[in-house]
Amino acid sequence: MSLQWCLPLEVPEDTAEVGRKVLAPDNIYRLIGDRFAELWPDQSMFAPMYCDTGRGAVPPLLLSLVTVFQAQEKLPDRVAAAMVASRIDWKYALHLPLTYAGFHFTDLLAFRQRLEEHDQERLVFDEFLKRLQALGLVRRRPRVRTDSTHVLGRVHRLGQLELITESLRVALQATAKIALEWCEQAVPSTLRETYTQRQGEYGLSDTEVKTRLIEVGKDAFWFLAQVERSAPADVRELPEVATLRTVLQQQFPGGPGRPPAKRPAGGDIIETPHETEARRASKRGHAWTGYKMQVTETHDADLPHLIVDLEVTAATANDSPELSKIQDRMEGRGIVPKEQQVDQSYVSAENLVDSAKRGIELLGIPPADTAGPKGFRQTDFEIDEEQHRAVCPAGQTNVVWSERQNYPRCPDGLPAVQIRFAAQTCQQCKFFGQCTDSMQGRSLLLHPYRAVLQARRAEAKTKAFLERLRPRAGIEGTVSELVRAHGMREARYRGKEKLRLQGFFAATAANLKRTMRWLSTTEKAAATTCSIVTAHQQRSTPPLARSMSAVPYPSCC
Repeated sequence: MSLQWCLPLEVPEDTAEVGRKVLAPDNIYRLIGDRFAELWPDQSMFAPMYCDTGRGAVPPLLLSLVTVFQAQEKLPDRVAAAMVASRIDWKYALHLPLTYAGFHFTDLLAFRQRLEEHDQERLVFDEFLKRLQALGLVRRRPRVRTDSTHVLGRVHRLGQLELITESLRVALQATAKIALEWCEQAVPSTLRETYTQRQGEYGLSDTEVKTRLIEVGKDAFWFLAQVERSAPADVRELPEVATLRTVLQQQFPGGPGRPPAKRPAGGDIIETPHETEARRASKRGHAWTGYKMQVTETHDADLPHLIVDLEVTAATANDSPELSKIQDRMEGRGIVPKEQQVDQSYVSAENLVDSAKRGIELLGIPPADTAGPKGFRQTDFEIDEEQHRAVCPAGQTNVVWSERQNYPRCPDGLPAVQIRFAAQTCQQCKFFGQCTDSMQGRSLLLHPYRAVLQARRAEAKTKAFLERLRPRAGIEGTVSELVRAHGMREARYRGKEKLRLQGFFAATAANLKRTMRWLSTTEKAAATTCSIVTAHQQRSTPPLARSMSAVPYPSCC
């Protein structure tokens, strides 16, 4: 498909005449239409995604803006395409003539697929953000704040029996599509017929479920063995077959014929073969299957608060390692915040140091020192680094002081210090069970940047620090807006990449709405101030001077 026509820079006459009569001056779509040229770049940014010849495509800029409006109003593709043909406010914002009949709703799906195929999920978000930076609405050194929220995957959580059965069924179906002849020869018809329909645990007793689990596991292992033995290469490389292989490894650690694990440990457990990237996670007693969304926005007092970064991660991902990635992406957009306010899950010793190296002041309350299961924390020990000596609250001295190289959480190759007390001494101590319940004795791990973290913990207790951190709560409103107004609590599509695309368009819609409101409010305030000043000048000017000011001066003057 080729780019043969694009949207005009001016509102067509017929649309302008009707739109200015029926749309209020502060209507967001009217404001968008009036500022079209300064807000949106031309469609040349989409050129690498299209060829030079062939059938003329629907302008990708039009499709991108419709997708933004779709995220703005939480509309499905079919309804969004119908709105283009029927709504005057959309036509005004998109610079379309009144007679424009629209396009087929599948063009929206094809446009999103084209963005995914070319790894351009961020394209519209980034280009719009560049325009906002050019307009001076986003500073190079802004104040920003960051938080995360959960997103429900478009999945149905399966029981263990249903998971294994469904994984086998999906693998058999995918195999039959590309190698039907081999499938009919290698796989008995009885097995194929058994797994033609979905199967669940409804109506089965616990004993029957356990028996059925072992039977299904044997069938699945047998099928994989047949695939490895005689199947064509393209069958062995099928994602559905790989998913089945992973599910069996996770659910049957003992191999075929052995009872499955009750609940495999680890955060990389596949929950359903239909959405292999979705993960099960919990936070503060709330569990969900899906993903996590990281959101960063500016919060300068004299400018609109705009989203400058958004990312979708695994539901089980820790927030702390994501901070450096967020800062990298902002720097790639030409944004180096002078201050970043975050939740305590982002605050760590390495993040505090790394942010300072970037010129970013990281503001957040660090998590409490939780060393020691019940009582004594690391700060309760007397530690002398020069003498390599540590004294516990009971007055006992360490027996081991060693450096651990290549410790994962230590940056810059710096070693961590491992301190250990004698096992026999700890077992006989009156604080045993309070300080530690390990038969190996109490141990401490000293981070190389622990002094930075301790200083921040002390600072976080001051009233001045808490006052500086008050604006951080505003990010909760932005997260709520994305969730409630733009439908980001639930994934509209399956797959992390599709969810990222959904998030970027939702963030663009939020930025567009905030920009329009801010510009409109600013212009009204400026107009009001100008009229007040003019009226004041007229009242303070004597009548004779006022009349003389209306007389034009000679050209020689």
